[in-house]
Amino acid sequence: MTGPLDLAVAAELARMKLARLAHFTPARNLPHIIRDGLLRSVADLAQDVRACYSATDLQRFDGRPDRLCCSLQYPNGFYFTIAKGRAASVNYPDWTCLLLDKKVAAAPDTLFCPRNAAASAGTARPGVDGLRACYADTVVGQRVYTRGPNHDPGSPTDVQAEVLVIAPVSLSAIRAIVFPSEAAAEEEYGRLDRFGLVPPDGVDYVISPGMFDKWAITRAVQNSQYFSETSWSPKAA
Repeated sequence: MTGPLDLAVAAELARMKLARLAHFTPARNLPHIIRDGLLRSVADLAQDVRACYSATDLQRFDGRPDRLCCSLQYPNGFYFTIAKGRAASVNYPDWTCLLLDKKVAAAPDTLFCPRNAAASAGTARPGVDGLRACYADTVVGQRVYTRGPNHDPGSPTDVQAEVLVIAPVSLSAIRAIVFPSEAAAEEEYGRLDRFGLVPPDGVDYVISPGMFDKWAITRAVQNSQYFSETSWSPKAA
């Protein structure tokens, strides 16, 4: 990772069992991410006629369309359920989940949201205290969330907790591209290959239907009932 870091947040992240950040994006955006070498905010994407986003994305209830909204450890499956049902997604129904280096969250001025970013609007906090708030024993929202004895130690207390990171994020921060099926991975790999845009070394392909299932994610977070995350390569396809 390059650029300045909030050293207190970086130290806290290194201590934690959190493995990664996660971010959903329409598969249609993959060529642009790889070509540009950047993962951009929806405010930036709105200026790019190539990108796939919904106009309602700019009405972000968290009030920060200039930020990249990520989740801690697992993606926000509840957001995904809403996003894939939007009218703008009907013609482009395929999505991927990007797994990012957790150090992205150590950039100065990153905002941490103990609940989902929309619910935390106005209360998102920067710094190590904001990060720790996502892992509090109790988080109060529409209901009270607590960390039970089987709670995944790397996951936040509320399964929908999010991080608003500084955008754009470099392609070098992407550790894996997750697909819901082998067929989806084959299709997207073939498309990227035709464009001469196969991701660089260090970016893995992963098959994980559970990553796209909000209830599987919830069970993984709250009860450590983990689902498969299987490496994939075109040679094995």
